[in-house]
Amino acid sequence: MKNTFRIVTLAAILHANSAFAASGAEGGGIGLIGWIFIGFMALIVACQFVPALFMLGSMVVGIFGKAKSHESVTSTGKP
Repeated sequence: MKNTFRIVTLAAILHANSAFAASGAEGGGIGLIGWIFIGFMALIVACQFVPALFMLGSMVVGIFGKAKSHESVTSTGKP
């Protein structure tokens, strides 16, 4: 039992030390790689946005546009 308690205590102390070491990483901000990643994602969104606008326009024309008249053909098949 004493051995288990020692191991648990040692693990807790070592784990706490790594948490204290991470607290000094403040104020770094975004680096160059972060800005490149954000720019790449913005490029992907922009490239998907243009075809989406064309598709939306086609749907609006299909819904609200004038219907084509197909009544020019008679029952005999002659116009």
